[in-house]
Amino acid sequence: MILNVSQAHQNARHAGSLGHLDAGSSPAKIRIFTGVQPAPSGPESELLVEIVLTKPAGTVAEGVLTLTAASFGLIIKTGQATWARVMTGAGVTAFDCDVSDQTGDGVIKLEKTQLYEGGKALLTSAVLG
Repeated sequence: MILNVSQAHQNARHAGSLGHLDAGSSPAKIRIFTGVQPAPSGPESELLVEIVLTKPAGTVAEGVLTLTAASFGLIIKTGQATWARVMTGAGVTAFDCDVSDQTGDGVIKLEKTQLYEGGKALLTSAVLG
């Protein structure tokens, strides 16, 4: 099966995702974990840091949804960042994805994936194509 979606259709799909992320009174957030990524919406492992997103949570352009952080996240536990859970402003899981540093191919990219308690985690990229 082959499906080719137009850029306009892709923009509409991402606009729907952005609307879902912005549901609720709080901003959406990215929760970064260590360990093995669970099955969709499965149990969380050790939380390392939470990064609050802007409201709206990002922008849609040219078939791409780019999430934007409101600020850095304060690291609450030392560990190797491996996966993320993106939560809506209503506190509902939107999706889980992989995490990498800037040179990796993770959906969520951090300045560094080795995180140290008390430090700052900087979101460098969060792009859904």
